[in-house]
Amino acid sequence: MSMQVPTLRQGCQRPSSYAWAQRKAIDVCIMAKYGSCVWRAPPTDNMASDHRKSNAKAAVQSEDDSSPPPDVPKLSDRYADESYKLFQKLQVNDPTPEEARKIRNKCLWRILPFLCIGYHLMYVDKQTLGSSAILGIIKDAHLNSNQYNWLSSIFYFGYLVAEWPQNWALQRFPVGKWLGGNLIVWGGITLLHIPCNSFASLFVVRFLLGLSEACIVPAFLLTMSMFFTYQEQAVLMPVMWSIGNASPITSGLLSYGVIWIKTDGFSPWKWFMVITGGITVIFGGIVLLLFPDSPVHARFLTYEERAQAILRIKENHSGIEQKTFKKYQFIEAIQDAKTWLFFLHAWSQEMANGLTNQYSLIINSFGFTVLQTTLLGTVSGAVSFVCLISAAIVLHKTTNCRSWISLASYIPGALSSILLLGLPWSNRWGLITGIWIRSTTGIAYAVVMIWAANTSAGHTKKTTVIALYHIGYGLGNIISPQLFRPQWKPRYRPTWIILLVVAAILPSICIVALRIILVKENKRRDKLQEEIDVRDDGIVEEIHDNGTSVTHVVDNNQLDLTDKENLKL
Repeated sequence: MSMQVPTLRQGCQRPSSYAWAQRKAIDVCIMAKYGSCVWRAPPTDNMASDHRKSNAKAAVQSEDDSSPPPDVPKLSDRYADESYKLFQKLQVNDPTPEEARKIRNKCLWRILPFLCIGYHLMYVDKQTLGSSAILGIIKDAHLNSNQYNWLSSIFYFGYLVAEWPQNWALQRFPVGKWLGGNLIVWGGITLLHIPCNSFASLFVVRFLLGLSEACIVPAFLLTMSMFFTYQEQAVLMPVMWSIGNASPITSGLLSYGVIWIKTDGFSPWKWFMVITGGITVIFGGIVLLLFPDSPVHARFLTYEERAQAILRIKENHSGIEQKTFKKYQFIEAIQDAKTWLFFLHAWSQEMANGLTNQYSLIINSFGFTVLQTTLLGTVSGAVSFVCLISAAIVLHKTTNCRSWISLASYIPGALSSILLLGLPWSNRWGLITGIWIRSTTGIAYAVVMIWAANTSAGHTKKTTVIALYHIGYGLGNIISPQLFRPQWKPRYRPTWIILLVVAAILPSICIVALRIILVKENKRRDKLQEEIDVRDDGIVEEIHDNGTSVTHVVDNNQLDLTDKENLKL
């Protein structure tokens, strides 16, 4: 059974025989007046909005009627996709295969390094607390185990509070500029850890850090959706995540290095914050200056290449971006069952992420020295890197296998809990192996996250789905650190049982459910496309200052339609 993940087609109703006859008559008018267009199912009630109204009358239009037919998608130029503005300034042909490769390579070289470095720094900065745990922060800030766990949770409270405002801002403001500004703030807040000497001060700083991080991943996802095809995104996401999840290598080596810095009154963990925070501030400045906001504003492309970059990804059947919040798309997103399955997957999968700030303490508890712990912690990063790169290669060589790869990644995650539950405490190498192999679940996180973005169209709907996915992510990370209760030390048996059920079995069930739903829906849409024609075009109405209006026939990709409105998705 194949799974057509990137080309979700959902939500159009089959027309009656009478309606079908009317549509065929309308086709003649469209072809005569607006060029070659074919039939598209009219929007259903839940697709209506204040800014795009269609005539409810099913009247056949004659050839001398100059108004567009009632079932053609029509909206004001104010609500069209940003790509519409570019295509009104210049007309270009679809890029040739050679031109498409050239544009793709330009985008890869100018965007992928930023995404990879950004992911890596984000994870290094998130792990500063875990790395600092064995570098003296617990002693210097007079923390007990419960307080340390709450410092992990409060970060995600900030993340949760800011997720929706950050996604709103990403729709309203230039993506690259907003991302760069947040990275600078992120680095600055990391530096604010240095003067903290109590639980209360660290509590505030960790909360603020979560506020700024809520922008990072959504901005990266939106950028990928604007520059790359769905198949390319499926490969690029594991590549970027492999670089990000390799951060324990950097953290471990950096921790090992700062241990040897001997300065009175300035502990090694403070040097760790100086280095990581300073690098993030510098990187944020570079992003602010050089990272593109969208293909429309990509200065490394010529104007013709910008238009061709948009045409190159038209197989996504989705626009680039739209700066106006559309209420009906928000409602459609929260009424869509797959939105909540993705949300549930994010929440359950992240229930295991509390290990991020516990790795060092757990490995140290197996009987390894501080120096050994800093080096052994790098193995988790190496496992993540190898697994995610392997997943990217498989995704590049195959099609429609996202769900199978994601399910396979949870097998070592489940085995990890079994090892940590069953092995004797004396078998410390077996126990640490259980810690290391859990890193494979990063594959599912990377693959399913981009899957959620790819199966949603319409800029407001896409940002809503991404926001809800990361709200689930934040909720999971709030709860996760609380699973490492002091009274459960050192074996944490209840913790590993919970992680086996909630963070391995439950997300696997979500993936299976998503696969069943999408396969069924795609088969339904395939059948509809065999029986009826599907229109690729719509109308954009432009109102001039003198009150006159001009209508333009444009590709559906320029209309900012949702996946339920566009049967081609």
